[in-house]
Amino acid sequence: MHGIPTTHRQVATYMRERNAGSSQQKSADIAGLSDRTARRLDHCGTAAKGPRTYRTREDAFAAVWESFVVPLLNSTKPLQAKMMFVALQRKFPYLYSDSLQRSFERRVRSWRAVNGASRETFFPQEHPPGWQSIMDFTVCNDLQVTIAGQAFPHRLGHFRLACSGWSFANVVLGGESYTALAETLRQALELIGGVTQTLRTDSLSAAFKNLSQHQDLTTRFNAICRHYGCEATRNNRGEAHENGSIESPNGHLKTAIDQELILRISRDFADLTSYRSFVAAIVAERNRSRHAEFLSERSYLRPLPSYPPVTWSEAMGVVSNYSLIRVLHKSYMLPSRLNGHRLAVRIYDDHLEFYHGQNHVQTCPRLHGDDRSRQVNYRLIIGSLIRKPGAFARLVYRDDLHPRPIFARTWAVLRDRLSEHAACRAYVRLLHLAHEHVCEDALAQRLDALLEAGAVPDVDALRAELARPRLATIPTVTVPDPNPTTYDRLLAQPLALPQEPAIPA
Repeated sequence: MHGIPTTHRQVATYMRERNAGSSQQKSADIAGLSDRTARRLDHCGTAAKGPRTYRTREDAFAAVWESFVVPLLNSTKPLQAKMMFVALQRKFPYLYSDSLQRSFERRVRSWRAVNGASRETFFPQEHPPGWQSIMDFTVCNDLQVTIAGQAFPHRLGHFRLACSGWSFANVVLGGESYTALAETLRQALELIGGVTQTLRTDSLSAAFKNLSQHQDLTTRFNAICRHYGCEATRNNRGEAHENGSIESPNGHLKTAIDQELILRISRDFADLTSYRSFVAAIVAERNRSRHAEFLSERSYLRPLPSYPPVTWSEAMGVVSNYSLIRVLHKSYMLPSRLNGHRLAVRIYDDHLEFYHGQNHVQTCPRLHGDDRSRQVNYRLIIGSLIRKPGAFARLVYRDDLHPRPIFARTWAVLRDRLSEHAACRAYVRLLHLAHEHVCEDALAQRLDALLEAGAVPDVDALRAELARPRLATIPTVTVPDPNPTTYDRLLAQPLALPQEPAIPA
């Protein structure tokens, strides 16, 4: 093919085909060469023309390369080629157009390959079965998941076996706390039924004190590692690539969840349990392709301890006369019978457990966030509030006490159309009706219909409509006397004597 220079790739393709036994004509056709060039390659093994030693166009950077660009390339803190080109344009305006950027970047890359500093070398590692498991947290706010229409910022606690690649993910509501770390680890190890020799994390403050580069574990994390009999290790601070066996799968897992959410069409879930089941199904699907490797690795795991570890944090608090207790700068409402009592609190990632002595008295969801919020429930104080309905008007946590938005609208209507005392009394009676007769759903629907019609809710009419009827009389239960003759028949039956054991010969 006259006028078209022969490339090194064409020569390599031709020689490969010839060495494989193809004819000269066939090899030339595959490589896109002429017959004459093919004969020349068979004769001397190289193309007719050697590598070009001259430029086909003028060097646009010849005047500034040594004086301006090379000092930038030799700077202690390396600059990107793109930023050096921007600096070149600022230094010499109107001289270097944007069309020269790729040429400049190629030349910088070539210079660094010949004259540049040494680059970091990474060393591939072996992961023997049963040797190492890795844990990390990854933020999932970009997934834009909502729970019952409310934004749901969260993380995933990600556990992975380094050898087989089997993984487990736990939805974490708060930050990278000890409770989230310990609970994720406990659930993962119970699923695989064993423990690896080492557990690797990054420099989590829940696991390491981070005062120095020494392996200085926190007291609680050291205790849980001793409980499971595994050695804690971590990567160097700021070197996330050292945990590549978990950092890259973090992104792959979030991508898989995002793709499933797209197929699901909606990113809203009815409750936290539904979302956790959704994530667990995705992780199980990803583990299916690694099932054989996991079964092979499981035989190398150490056995689990006979009892579970402590995966919670503890705190103490006193229930005030307002039926509120403060835990981690947030207030939680408890039954009024606990007012004045000092309680022990077990703090988990997603809930709190309250204990009076050794007795478990209450469990409630845990609040997260930086605001000093509170968690109240009208069912816990309705017995006292029905006796003092006038206190509702200026109650500090009044707006938090509405069980649903329709109840907040109802209170606004009652407050606008009735006197303050009458509005408080009517609204508290509505809450009492919802609690006493377990009809919050039905009452919410009726209130919505009444407000849409512009009517003021009549508590007595709603009670007559929704209250469960009470039994007028207590039913009489008749228990027949047993017939003693049935026992006499048992006495008349002969007793079966036990047989003597046979004497072995």
